[in-house]
Amino acid sequence: MSEFHDLAEVTLNSEGQAWGNLGYWKDATDYSAACAALARLLGDAVHLGSRSVVMDAGFGCGDQLLMWLNRYQVAGVRGVNHSRSQTAMARRRLAEAGHAGDAENLREGDIHDPDNWDFGDDMPSVNRLIALDCAYHFPDRDRFWHQAVRALPPGGRIGVTDLILSDHYRPGGFRALVLKLMLKSSRIPSANLVRENDYVRNMTQAGFEQIELQDISSDVLPAFGQWWRDYRPPARLPLSSRLKYGITARFLDWAWRKDLLRYLVVTAIRP
Repeated sequence: MSEFHDLAEVTLNSEGQAWGNLGYWKDATDYSAACAALARLLGDAVHLGSRSVVMDAGFGCGDQLLMWLNRYQVAGVRGVNHSRSQTAMARRRLAEAGHAGDAENLREGDIHDPDNWDFGDDMPSVNRLIALDCAYHFPDRDRFWHQAVRALPPGGRIGVTDLILSDHYRPGGFRALVLKLMLKSSRIPSANLVRENDYVRNMTQAGFEQIELQDISSDVLPAFGQWWRDYRPPARLPLSSRLKYGITARFLDWAWRKDLLRYLVVTAIRP
């Protein structure tokens, strides 16, 4: 069976890159640059540095892992990704870049499986947990918050970029129905889409403190839609992928114009 999260994004990228996120388009004009900008925004927000040991939940094809290792010089990375093809590619790319030890710490599987959070007592403790443009896809994001708190030591930081409902969203009616259908087709559990107050409360109940939210919606949602409208997909991009990206772009642009969704950079500390 084909994977929903596969290697199609490679075709959208500049040569040698394989990013796969919605991008931060404030100063970017092409897909790879926008994706890298979103990763840098999150890396800076979670204060990555040479003492950081990163657990990356949903690391894609490895570009962000290479950024953590090369740009921020983190002490090590490990991660879990649901995609078989992406995990294999990420392992290969890290090994080829001279990070064979880190490549061995990348796992394919369910982020909610406790075994995927256990890397052995001889491994340095994770003190940074990152989910770049993927937490809204998790089967149960609230469960992820609780697992994250258990994985981090006191003072450890979590950073995610995430979708939430606008405070102006109202359940019921045509817009709510369209939103529900689009979430289902995009493999986003509807329970993951909550308003800001509920989002903060859920993280607080899981045990996080100093929760900070930065709204970057205007540089993500409509900008991704505009990029796709201007983009000319290469012939080698499968029709199924063209439809997926095209529908996603139209949906995000529509949700922005109707003030249904917001896109945030979220950081918090495990006390």
